[in-house]
Amino acid sequence: MKALSGYAEWFWLMAKNWKPVENRKYPLPRSIACDLPVRIYLHASRSDHAQNSNDLGLIYSILAATPERWWEFCNVDWAKYRGHIIGEITITKQMRKFQYTEVDYIDIGSQQKELEILEREREPCISPWFFGPYGYAVEDGVLYDKPILCRGKLGFFKPDIDILTLAELEHKETREVGTDIVSDRMN
Repeated sequence: MKALSGYAEWFWLMAKNWKPVENRKYPLPRSIACDLPVRIYLHASRSDHAQNSNDLGLIYSILAATPERWWEFCNVDWAKYRGHIIGEITITKQMRKFQYTEVDYIDIGSQQKELEILEREREPCISPWFFGPYGYAVEDGVLYDKPILCRGKLGFFKPDIDILTLAELEHKETREVGTDIVSDRMN
C-alpha cells in the first residue's frame, strides 16, 4: 500500500471522516487513478504550517457547526502525529476545480490543428473542504491509536517501515474509525 504525506491537521480530519476531500495542485498519478478506489496510508508531515490563521479559520468555519468536533480538534497533541503514519483512507475519485470541454484535433488536409479549449465551466462544489485545483474524494478513514514513525516523501510513496510494523498494521486488533473504536481481528 502506498502513502501520501500532508499536514497532520488535514490528514487527522480525513482519518476521522470529517474531511471528505484531499486538495492537491496535481492530478492523481495514472498508476493510482486507473485503480480507483484505492486504499492509502496517511503520513503526517513534520511541518506545522496548517496552524496558520487562514487554515484554522477555514477549519473553524466548517467545524463550528459541531462544537464538540472543534473542541476535540483544538485539544489534539499534534506533536504525537508529525512524522508518522497516522491512519488510512480510501480514495474513491478525482475531481477538478474546473471542468474542461475540448476538441482534440481536426484534420485539415494533411495537417493537424489543435483547437483551443471551447468551454470552461465550474464544477458544482461538492464540499466546503474542496478548493482544488484537484481534489481526491476520500472515505473510510481510520485513525491509528499508535502512529507509526516513518519518513515522508513527496507525492505517493512506498513507506519505509519494516515488515513487522506492516504486519502489525494489517492485523491491528483495534483501531479508531471516525469516532468509534472497532475490532479488526483478522483470522
